Amino acid sequence: MLPRGPRDSRSWYLDADPLAQVDRRLVDFADAHAGHSVLDLGCGLGGYSLALAQRGREVRALDVSEEYVERARGLGVAAEAYDGERIPLEDGSVDTVMLIEVLEHLDEPGRLLAEAHRVARDGVVVTTPNCTQSFEPAPVEFSHMLDVDHRQQFTLTSLEELLAGTFGSAVVEQAAPVDGQLAGMVAPRALRPLARGLFRAGIARPRYYSRLLGRAPA
Repeated sequence: MLPRGPRDSRSWYLDADPLAQVDRRLVDFADAHAGHSVLDLGCGLGGYSLALAQRGREVRALDVSEEYVERARGLGVAAEAYDGERIPLEDGSVDTVMLIEVLEHLDEPGRLLAEAHRVARDGVVVTTPNCTQSFEPAPVEFSHMLDVDHRQQFTLTSLEELLAGTFGSAVVEQAAPVDGQLAGMVAPRALRPLARGLFRAGIARPRYYSRLLGRAPA
């Protein structure tokens, strides 16, 4: 288990299990919207590349971290290091560029999206932490706010505007509701099972979501 507290994702996951970091809901999202050939841009340890390859995709992977690339190769992923600027592929080389939890780390995410647009025939799928809501005044915070190397805090609107600015149109949705878990933590102890049950049954509706899922056509 990884330690709790402030983290820098450029080194945080070096000792992590690559497969333990994979959120299957994000794999399902990419699987639903990606074409056959996929570039996993900012692949990290390679867990998402492997997961999509296991679903029949042809996956290539790039990351700026040599250490992460080596870990990805250890999974059998076709991973390479690159400079974080120009993607070393020809125009229209892949169907889809996938960016899983990448854009929030960049000072100028639009520049990388322009490169993604250049190499993708069909478009991009992206995920980022969701900063649309806060839990104020409750003393609770999304865990992704602990990442010291985050440069962007995307909302539903700002991510949609960023993607549409490069691709012309985009669809962004909030995902991964946390209300049931939160209610189970902050409600009076005697009411916690009831609170969780209401969310599981769909009687109570989520208001807080931890991720944004975006897609845009090339």
